[in-house]
Amino acid sequence: MKEDYVKLVALLKEKSQQIQLSNGDFMKRLEPQVRELKETFNQSVSNSFANAWFSKYIASANEEPQNLISPPTPEVLTLKQRLQTKLGQEVHVGEWFTLTQATIDEFAAVTGDSQWIHIDLERAKTESPYKSTVAHGFLILSLLPHLRGLDEHAGSQYPEARLIVNCGLNSTRFLSAVKPDTEIRSRTILRALTANKRSLDIVEEVIVEAGERRREVCAVELITRIYL
Repeated sequence: MKEDYVKLVALLKEKSQQIQLSNGDFMKRLEPQVRELKETFNQSVSNSFANAWFSKYIASANEEPQNLISPPTPEVLTLKQRLQTKLGQEVHVGEWFTLTQATIDEFAAVTGDSQWIHIDLERAKTESPYKSTVAHGFLILSLLPHLRGLDEHAGSQYPEARLIVNCGLNSTRFLSAVKPDTEIRSRTILRALTANKRSLDIVEEVIVEAGERRREVCAVELITRIYL
């Protein structure tokens, strides 16, 4: 029994050595063919990139599809040209508007921002650094269409407009707190114009000022899109 086990082990060792030799011989025979195939593939790729038509195709694929961008309509270009003469100039001064505590309370109810500094008159008198309630900064922003007299202003400046859309703000700064029963108004300066296919983007700097001293309380860059 022991002799049979020894013979089996010896046989397995012999076969293992033969398999290793066979694999090594096989890889040596296969290596030149793999190397030749690799060189052929690399040369094919190199020739493809050197091909004038292929290079032109790659270059055009990397270019911006400018030919797909439609030019602005004549109406858009006409409005842009008319407004360009006003760039950097003040184009609107709003009417004075009294910001009451009732308006502040209503805004707090709608937005859920009911922090005591806005609505608790008694606590604000003793604990607020302003010794009074103050308006929300976002309330001032929400009043911009009214302060700017948007409907009236748009009717006189862009009578051909089909639709006017607020696209957002580039920057916003709250410069000073506004107490209730303070009069505020806006001043608007035209800063930039961008023509699209059927609309014109207008960037305006809007300053909100308060009281007789015309203290600046908010400054914002407003982006408006005029559809024609």
